[in-house]
Amino acid sequence: MNRKAFTLIELLVVIAIIAVLMGVLMPSLQRVKKQGQAVACQAHLKQMTLVVEMYTNDHDGSYHSETGSHQASERNSWVYAMRPYYAHEPEIRNCPAVNKFHSDGVRGGPLTGWGVFGEGAEAVVPGWAVKGDYGSYGWNWWLCNEYGNPDRRFWRNQYKIKNPSEVPQFVDAQWVDAKPVPTDRPPSKEFFVLEARNMGSFCVNRHQGRVNGCFADSSVRPIGLKELWELKWHTAWKEDRRTFVMSTDFWPEWMSTFRDYAPN
Repeated sequence: MNRKAFTLIELLVVIAIIAVLMGVLMPSLQRVKKQGQAVACQAHLKQMTLVVEMYTNDHDGSYHSETGSHQASERNSWVYAMRPYYAHEPEIRNCPAVNKFHSDGVRGGPLTGWGVFGEGAEAVVPGWAVKGDYGSYGWNWWLCNEYGNPDRRFWRNQYKIKNPSEVPQFVDAQWVDAKPVPTDRPPSKEFFVLEARNMGSFCVNRHQGRVNGCFADSSVRPIGLKELWELKWHTAWKEDRRTFVMSTDFWPEWMSTFRDYAPN
């Protein structure tokens, strides 16, 4: 007798085999997707180094002011100051892995970015932004040339930086900028709501225990989450870090399996 169709049992067997194959392949596909997003993130950060370079070249090596202290302008933020250099492709401010923003009503988590200003839950547009601004990279505030602020920890000018490969510019983050200090504790939970513009903004598990960052020498690389405390964020970082002894409970449980780094 000629058979013209599958029996029910044969169809079920085929479906079962497909389900097994999907179960085997999905983790691999997800891993490849995450690796692709990390590579694309680094490409965006490399473009941001060019943005910074163009800005500093036009200002005799000086960085901008981030606090708004100069001429009492609220527009002193990298988002505003560097806009002429990235306005043609604003998407480079964002890591491709980030798919939620504050405007979606999401205020925390490693895959959450800042913005979209003027939309949804972010209806208010800051003075240094324009409607539609968004991103997920944060600026190292210590780089800035803060007029009227005598704090010697600010770098102020790129030509004054020694060992620029150790000094971060932009890093994966939850907010547009942060001013970390060695005593900043990491977030107690992996999914948290940012409450201060400190190291917590950068300590997000966005790329499998790492974040991506670009440095003052225009290099781009992954940064281990615990390594964030060993970078040279400001001029006195190494000295301050050596004098700060981390307690045994400094690292929260969610970071317990991440690589440790010795102070430089």
